[in-house]
Amino acid sequence: MTLIRFFLGKGGVGKTTSAAAYSLYKALQGKRVLVVSLDPAHNLGDVFDTELGDEPVKLMDNLVAIEVDYDRMIKKHLKELTEKIKDIYGYLKIFNLDKYVDVLKHSPGVEEQASLEKIIEIVRKYGVGEKAFDIIVFDTPPTGLTLRIMALPTISLIWIERLIKLRLAILERRKTISSITGEQFEIEIAGKKFKVPTSIKEDPIFKELTKLKDEYNWINKRLIDPRTTAAIMVINPETLPVLEAYRAVIFLKKINVPVTHLIVNKVFELDTIPERLRPRIEEQEKALSLAKEKLPGLEMIKIPYLEREPRGLDMLKRVAEYLSSVP
Repeated sequence: MTLIRFFLGKGGVGKTTSAAAYSLYKALQGKRVLVVSLDPAHNLGDVFDTELGDEPVKLMDNLVAIEVDYDRMIKKHLKELTEKIKDIYGYLKIFNLDKYVDVLKHSPGVEEQASLEKIIEIVRKYGVGEKAFDIIVFDTPPTGLTLRIMALPTISLIWIERLIKLRLAILERRKTISSITGEQFEIEIAGKKFKVPTSIKEDPIFKELTKLKDEYNWINKRLIDPRTTAAIMVINPETLPVLEAYRAVIFLKKINVPVTHLIVNKVFELDTIPERLRPRIEEQEKALSLAKEKLPGLEMIKIPYLEREPRGLDMLKRVAEYLSSVP
């Protein structure tokens, strides 16, 4: 079964570098790895020192990368949503819904929904079947957006259950009215009459709700399964990233997403500490102590501050050596 790894963290802490280095390490071990950037501010191609896009790019044997086109992803989501609404509510075809798309793309939750659909698409396409990758690695957006994306299946399932019950009640009332009047239930819009369903077999809304329920159940089971999925937090040895990681881990545990490792990136390791760096080293030690106190259940991995920016496969190999304990 394909393993799924999410690298999370505050912007600028090095989660893209960590995700890339981990992917490289596993590929060098002989695992077939797909690494996917979901971050709108893409850096994955920069880290690998190659141009990436919406389609898979082979970087080396066993290693393939994708940078999701965010604008294209959201446009696709809105287009499919509009078409779905037209299909479900056939009588709405008399209206021009396209003018509402520009408004919808600015609505709360659109980014999260589009991102979740992209995760589902990628896991179904590359994580199922004989040609599935051994590991799919997600380089995620900033922490807040990522947490909302990962919580969406759990929250949506609660709402879908309620909507299904409500829809059943509506269909039952329609059926009762049709039985009393002896006529097909109809509604009138813009002077035209439209027949509407009275049973679950013919109701497209009930079918869509059931389909969504199955889809969210499927991805939610993958996200919370510790045998296949792990979230890996990435921080710098500073107080603010530690506190943000602490809040993120608490949230992920509430929705049952397993968090396994804490990567501390850019750790100063000096034999002799220059006086001007002493306050920085003291701050680092306080942050590391705070991380051990706040996140005791996570395996901590320290990546030292390197003399050069880790960019390109050769430099990433140096970072990869520190990630050997991440399964």
